[in-house]
Formats: sequence, C-alpha cells, structure tokens
Amino acid sequence: MSFRRFIYYCALCGGAAAFVAWALGEHLETGVLEDGEKGLFLGIMLGAILAVVDSSWNFSWRQLPVAVLRVLVAGTVGCFAGFLGGLIGSWVLSNTNHEMLAAVAQVFGWTLTGLLIGASIGLFDLVLSVLLGRNSSGAVKKVFHGLIGGGGGGLLGGVLFVLLEAGLGKLNTSSLKTSSLWTPGALGFVVLGLCIGLLVGLAQVILKQAWLKVEKGFRPGRELIVSKEQVVIGRGEACDIGLFGDNGVERTHARILRKGDRYLLIDADTPGGTYLNGQRIDGPTPLQAGDEIGVGRALIRFGERQKR
Repeated sequence: MSFRRFIYYCALCGGAAAFVAWALGEHLETGVLEDGEKGLFLGIMLGAILAVVDSSWNFSWRQLPVAVLRVLVAGTVGCFAGFLGGLIGSWVLSNTNHEMLAAVAQVFGWTLTGLLIGASIGLFDLVLSVLLGRNSSGAVKKVFHGLIGGGGGGLLGGVLFVLLEAGLGKLNTSSLKTSSLWTPGALGFVVLGLCIGLLVGLAQVILKQAWLKVEKGFRPGRELIVSKEQVVIGRGEACDIGLFGDNGVERTHARILRKGDRYLLIDADTPGGTYLNGQRIDGPTPLQAGDEIGVGRALIRFGERQKR
C-alpha cells in the first residue's frame, strides 16, 4: 500500500466507522450516561477500523493472529476513549446554559476521544516490543504520532461538528435536540470520524523517520514505514516486505536492523546475496537516505528523514 492510499483509506474508513457508530447509538435516549454509551460505539468502531487499515500495509494470512490482537487492543482503548469523551462532553453540556461553554465542552470531548484513539494504533506494537524485550523507540514514536494526529483530528472534527450543529439549528431548530451532545446527527459523526482518520493517517506519514518503497519486483509502489526494531525482507509469508514469485529471493533474505539512530542492512547468508547500490554487501552495512537495495530481481529504495 502506498502512503497516499493509506491516508485515503484512513479517512474513508474513519467516516464509515463513525456512521455505523451513529446508527448503533441512535436508538439510545438522550442523557449523560447514554451519551457516554454512544461515545463508546464511536470509539470502538474508529479504533478497530483504523487498526485494520494499519495492519493492511503488507498483510499476509500468517500474520492474521497478530492483526486480530492489534484490532482488539485498539478497539478496547477506543471503547474507553469514546465513553470518556462522550461522558465528559455531555456532562458539561447538560450542566450549563452558556452556549460558548457548551461548544467548548463538545470540542474538548471529541479532542480527548481522538487523542486516545490515535494512541491506540501504536499501543499494541509498544506492548509487544516491551514484552519481547525489543527496542521500543519506534513503537513509542508511533504512539506519539497517533496522539498528534488523533488529537488534531478530534479538535478539527469537534469544531466542524459544533459549526454544523449551529448551522443546522438555524435551518430547522424544531427538529434538533440542541441539548444533546449528538446533534447534528449522522452528518456530524461522519465529519468527525473522517477528520480523526485523516489526521491519524497524515501524522503517521508526515512524521515518519524511515521508510521503504518497492520500486521493482512483487507489487511495485508499496511503501512501508520502518517503525520496528527489525524489518524482514524475503518471500516468506511472515516477512514485512514480501517478494513472492521471485526464485532469487530466499524465504528470509535480508533484514534492516535499527541500532540507535542508524539503520543497518544485513544479508541472511543467502546464495544470491543482497546488494546495496549495486554492490554486494558483506556483513552489516549502514543505510543512508536514497540507497537502493537489491534482492533477487527486486529493487527497494530506503528513505530517511534528514537528521538535524
């Protein structure tokens, strides 16, 4: 999946998930606790669907158990995030007659929800790296980037949500429950979910530190953010960069290992070898931005943000 498609799918799936959450909570009555339950639906759907998109970078069926666990963790955190955000926003809204304070309460509730949903995307990677004793710096950055994107998306979506409420209220005040956190209904939910999904995707891509792009070989154009301690290249189903159908590629052919602030390319003692900028490597070799990795008939470009 390319970065452009990743951002597009995050936004599209975020809006769709929010609409489903609105439909699930529509039958509930208006009240502080009920609004918290509606927020719960929103958090579960957004957290789970964004985790699905995140897991689909280079999905294979052998990675299905890990993908399911990632979705469960994100959905659980999203459940708590939506319930807390909906509860706080609804409580403030129901205890004030001041329009500006009510609007701030709504925006704050959605911003808090977006923050936690954004963080949930990388939480599984962080927990897994800690349990396995691996370098967790990449996972920490993923969580941090999710916080930035989710918080920004919740803030932007919350503001648009309030503006939609005000605009629709002027058009048809009799049909809206202006005392409810959930006006203006489905449209507001879709905009909110779309903003959270869009900015979570944008933050992950824009703030990335290192990445790979398949320029030649199986499914060219694929891009992958290097957020783990080790990225495996090969034709095995469990590889991060799968190069299937190439007899010159071993099941586990090469690894990109993160050591401090450097990335090392390591060949897995393969007969055909691994090439860096046309030269066969012998032992761990440091990577630099723009380097071309040759594996079998495939070419992979390494990218890295300039260090300051």
